[in-house]
Order: sequence, then C-alpha cells, then structure tokens
Amino acid sequence: MNTAVARRLALQDRVVWIGNDDYQPVGLGTITRITAHTVEVRWDGGTLTRYRRVHLHNLRHANLISGAAENGRKAA
Repeated sequence: MNTAVARRLALQDRVVWIGNDDYQPVGLGTITRITAHTVEVRWDGGTLTRYRRVHLHNLRHANLISGAAENGRKAA
C-alpha cells in the first residue's frame, strides 16, 4: 500500500468518495478494516466495499472535505 495513503487512513475514520467513476458511493463511510493491500469501508447505506490500492486516492477524510467547504463559504 502507498505509505502516504496508509498514514492518512485509520480505523473508524469517516471518509467520502471523490472519484469520477461510475461505481462511486454516495454519502459518508467508515473505515472498518485495513490490510496491506486493501481498505474496507462501510457506507452509510449499509454496503461494505473493499478498495484496492489503485482506488485509495479517491478516499478523503470527511472532516477535511466539510472543513474546506466551510472555508470556501466564509471566503465568498
């Protein structure tokens, strides 16, 4: 797993998917399992999805995304 990605993801982190592909989930998810090559995320809809290292760049912490949105609103 990419070291930078592994360092920023931890169990029970709230994440959001920001990819542009067709199978992107909607809403927030919680990281439930991390292995050497995969990360499992349980989405608020109840689906459990396992992501391989190629997809991990699409996961972002939910608090970072909402914080950036709030900063954008304050600046506008």
